[in-house]
Amino acid sequence: MALKRFTKAIDATIPVPALLYSDEKLLTSQGNVGIYDGQQKAIDHQSGTVHVSSHRLFFCDNPTNSFSLDLALVAQTDYYAGLFTSSAKITLHLKESRAEAEEPLEDGWVCHVCGERNSRSGTATVGRVCALCGVQRQSATPSKPSTPVPQDSTTIACTACTFLNPLTRTSCEICMTELPIPLPPDASLIKLSFRKGGEKSFYAIMKDSLKSRAWEVDLPARNPLPSGTGIAGILRSVENTNAGLETDMKDALHDLEGLMLKAKDMVKLAADLNEKLSASTSVNTAEPEEATFIRSSLSQLGLQMDNAPVTLDMMRDEREWITQLARELAKVLQTIMRGRGIVALDEVWGSWNRARGVALIPPTTFLQVLPHLPLFTSPTMQTMQLRSGLTVLHTPPYSHTAFAARLSSYLALNGPKTTLNVAEEEGMTIALAEDMIAAVEANGQICRDDAASALTGPGNSGGIIHWWSWATFSECVYDGQE
Repeated sequence: MALKRFTKAIDATIPVPALLYSDEKLLTSQGNVGIYDGQQKAIDHQSGTVHVSSHRLFFCDNPTNSFSLDLALVAQTDYYAGLFTSSAKITLHLKESRAEAEEPLEDGWVCHVCGERNSRSGTATVGRVCALCGVQRQSATPSKPSTPVPQDSTTIACTACTFLNPLTRTSCEICMTELPIPLPPDASLIKLSFRKGGEKSFYAIMKDSLKSRAWEVDLPARNPLPSGTGIAGILRSVENTNAGLETDMKDALHDLEGLMLKAKDMVKLAADLNEKLSASTSVNTAEPEEATFIRSSLSQLGLQMDNAPVTLDMMRDEREWITQLARELAKVLQTIMRGRGIVALDEVWGSWNRARGVALIPPTTFLQVLPHLPLFTSPTMQTMQLRSGLTVLHTPPYSHTAFAARLSSYLALNGPKTTLNVAEEEGMTIALAEDMIAAVEANGQICRDDAASALTGPGNSGGIIHWWSWATFSECVYDGQE
């Protein structure tokens, strides 16, 4: 029957992701599925989980009753929605297996040129090319040419001479070769029976996988190495990963823009609740427990009405909105900048959004607000981009000019210091201190002393960089000796 002819047994004790080819992706899964072998129920396959990947379909029940089916063998699919007690079913009409040269490699193989151990692959072309050197795999056995023999449902072709014999014969009339047993009409048919639903989404994903035909991906015509293997594959993988991260970030920010549109509704709801709570507590001497709970919940969402976040619908135009946002951010910075003079913009943005609750501010709006901050902050806070590209928000003492003068004086009075010493003195992170010190060094106001140089100074050991003020060497005279 179809199960025996078209499927391959798998070990269900191994998770399906571990059974995938190197270029295969798991797409979806559905439990409580039974299998029909042709038109008959497969007795040993009546309660399992079916998985579909970019290359195969898996049925997992127990270690002895689990199998995989190549999607390349599926010629047609049908969908039956079910009726009364009949479960919904997906029918897979199957075709004969591909030639050996086109089948996916089930096991790894060793390249005869460079000795590289190649992993299995679901794509025929990639799976038969060495991932290291790009040489085609040597075939262990020559492929057998297959010649189609025309026949109909009333005859059976001889495997030796191709003569069409009546179905009643067991051997060929011409050469007396034993004839193969004729297959029943449903011998190339498998049904998936969904006992507890989920068939619609599963069927849609499976059809997309069949349409994409990932197992037929060819190599680039001008590239001798596969795009997914070797050094070229590594570089392509890095590019794809970076592109994926950029796409995910854009999608996340797009979702943030959508959430902003709902913020005004949340703020209005909070105002209504606050008004009703105030009305109820004006009559009673004590606030009910339910009212306390609601106020606490609003506070956790950043919607307490004594400090409600500013939204665009509250303003006459966008210019006024930006101005009011700058005023609001200035109040938040009083907490963020307490005891600090400099902070990275990502920390400011995250802290502000936490304070606003659901009325989130996207990065584009945040950057529009920053130029207006000096009007509402005291001491004045401004932005500055460091050499590494990091942008920070700082008070006047942490401008480049002020920091450079303070650092030079500190080193002149106290001698050479490490980056860690400077970071502790300034109350900032080591990474931030490194960035700001590098800017001062680039201007020629300080110099470095490391273990690889000829300079030696007190406490200089272990390859740690020490920073000196140029004032230390202002009276030194070069003697011409290297």
